[in-house]
Amino acid sequence: MRKLAILLLLFSFGFSWAQEQTSPLVNKKNEFRVDVLQALAYGKISVSYERFFEGSFSVGVNGNFSNSARIEDDYNNGFRNNIPRYEINPYVRYALSKSKARYYFAEIFASANGGDFKEIVRENSGGNGFYTIKETQYNDFALGGSLGYKMYFKDAFALEVLVGFGSNLTNKEMSPDVISRVGINLGYRF
Repeated sequence: MRKLAILLLLFSFGFSWAQEQTSPLVNKKNEFRVDVLQALAYGKISVSYERFFEGSFSVGVNGNFSNSARIEDDYNNGFRNNIPRYEINPYVRYALSKSKARYYFAEIFASANGGDFKEIVRENSGGNGFYTIKETQYNDFALGGSLGYKMYFKDAFALEVLVGFGSNLTNKEMSPDVISRVGINLGYRF
């Protein structure tokens, strides 16, 4: 009986000591990330900065710049009528798990995006009608949401998987209908 009481006392002391220990990530409030999926699959440069607050909230901004030969070829050959060139995404995240080292999160984001748009228009000249391709640039604003999972290695290196979608709101006849936030990010928290 005495051994059981000592064992329970040691176990409860160890359990309370483990709860009082905080992760080193709590003191690291900043993180930079690069999206390797977007770079390999689409030729996009995608970088992110995130600032962590006390509790489960964080805010950040993501920037995407596209210069993909494959998407450019699709646009030039008429398989698509718009080509996104840039995207700036401010976001707010909420951690759905209690762990600081591995957790699921939900995100709400906005997107300022723009690129090139082309359409076939009919023009008249001297009583003759003909068709031409008219190219313009578009700018739009979108709102959306994402879900993801993040894990840290050695209390500094991050691996993040993110899937989310939004809808453009102001210039739907030129801009893409759907804005996607899909990526595999590698980062460093400091």
